[in-house]
Amino acid sequence: MMRDAVSLDVWHLIFEQCTTQDLSHLCLVDKIFNSIATPVLYRSITLVAYKIPSRSGRSSRSTEAKTEPELLTGHWRLLSRLEDAKHHTLRTWIQEIDISSFNNSSFSSARADEDFLERLQSNDCLATLIARLPNLRRITIGFPSIQSTTLIRTICEHKRKPELLLLNQDSQEKIASLAEQTLPPVTTLSASVNPANDRSGPNRQIPTLQRLFFKCPHLRSFSLTVMRQYGGCVPMMSRYPVIWSFQLTGEETFPPLEHLSFDGYLMDDQQWRYWRDGLQWDRLVSLAIGPQSCAGLFRRLVGFTRSQKILEVPVWQGEGDDEREELVELLSSFDSLETLVLKGYMCPVEVISRHSNLSTLCLHEEESACKARPRQVLTAEELNQLDVNCPKLKSLQVGVKRENNQWPDDVFDKLATCFHNLRRLSMHFELGLPDIHNPIKPLINYASVRSIGQNYFDRRKQAGIEVFESFTLTVWTGKYFRRFPQWPPQYAGFEKKFSATYEISLPSDSSGEVQVRHLENERLDLIKSKKIKIHSYERSQLAKQVAAAVEGPKVEDFSG
Repeated sequence: MMRDAVSLDVWHLIFEQCTTQDLSHLCLVDKIFNSIATPVLYRSITLVAYKIPSRSGRSSRSTEAKTEPELLTGHWRLLSRLEDAKHHTLRTWIQEIDISSFNNSSFSSARADEDFLERLQSNDCLATLIARLPNLRRITIGFPSIQSTTLIRTICEHKRKPELLLLNQDSQEKIASLAEQTLPPVTTLSASVNPANDRSGPNRQIPTLQRLFFKCPHLRSFSLTVMRQYGGCVPMMSRYPVIWSFQLTGEETFPPLEHLSFDGYLMDDQQWRYWRDGLQWDRLVSLAIGPQSCAGLFRRLVGFTRSQKILEVPVWQGEGDDEREELVELLSSFDSLETLVLKGYMCPVEVISRHSNLSTLCLHEEESACKARPRQVLTAEELNQLDVNCPKLKSLQVGVKRENNQWPDDVFDKLATCFHNLRRLSMHFELGLPDIHNPIKPLINYASVRSIGQNYFDRRKQAGIEVFESFTLTVWTGKYFRRFPQWPPQYAGFEKKFSATYEISLPSDSSGEVQVRHLENERLDLIKSKKIKIHSYERSQLAKQVAAAVEGPKVEDFSG
């Protein structure tokens, strides 16, 4: 048997690289594979059940029925096994529990099963389970509703001292409860607050979050989104004074942050001085700002990001013009970045090229429906400059533009013959939103994408550049980072219908033809095979999108 030709240690290494689904299948092969795969499978578990909401939006509340052994499936069954006294060995394998929103397109319309979350809360179920996991190292909680005093105390008193990641903290009551004690286990904290919501009286979300922030002495990652009014016909008028930012005094001891993210967070000069003097900037590895404006922050950060490795700056389409110069000033003030993600901003290549150690770069400007705001993309000359100054690039995402009914062959050639260390390239095409009555040509469709991919890989080999087997070329079109204040404009339907993502890779056989995957079509196949479930309306829209990708936009398709 081939399995016997490979040592168990090698199989262990192989299984370490497998997905959860692969491990589940391997457990069924035989006893030996089961004994190797099961500990790896249970090392990190998600403990959230999902369901597709009914058309009425109401879900079953029959928690009692779920506890019947013959009805236990999925995460209900997993929880039952973990609670069973005879499965002690299984519990010793668990090192990480994730109880947060499942970020996967397969569950785009799914919602967390409220019955399951209530089950975790009932009789301190989750706290009892955690106390019985002797090797637990990390706990991620993204549903504030399941947080309780008993749960937090159990985590704090656990002998293994697991780290705690608190995500999606949006409940003032829960935040206040957490802030009543010092929380050494908390290493990650993310919160989303709406300081202007005063329906229940004066809003104290920001001050309460501030107390929690400074109650976490070992906090390494902090993310704060401040929801500000956008769109709508009737402005919201606050009845009480609104507190938009932390109210620091300068006496606070900041935790040793390594990752910081601000979205819509504004601070005045005085508050900035306290952040400036209190934060250990030399420890900060990554910074994310946006997509809502954090006015003035780019310029204030100049001189304080000299050792930073990661910078992510998304901005909603058409909303970042006032801060572009400040961002350029910030990027020009240091040269240590290894990852730079700009969504909505295009900065001069001369500035980006300062960061010669870049391995990941995303430069994307959303397409505008206004002819007076043409989308900026890199020219062939700029790509060449980028290649010369940033030779370590492994992942590159750029926009590509068709003009005069012609492919940008000079840009294609530079992308194929430069960037020798590249493992992944993504090219985004515009749809022609300023005039949806006359779609841009040449069209983006199955045939043209295959041709683009084949020519790219052929040209790269002709140039004598090694093409890694795992190299993936992504060609896609449609919206990336856009929002509408009220009713979507007419072009929104057109854009949604013709959004498509294709992944092209090297041939797997001797035919020499590249492999093309249409991701939307693959998702539709999963739905048809009932491996994932979505609403019938979403399915019909996806079917139209897949059908539209065969030939691409036509003149008669302008209505969306």
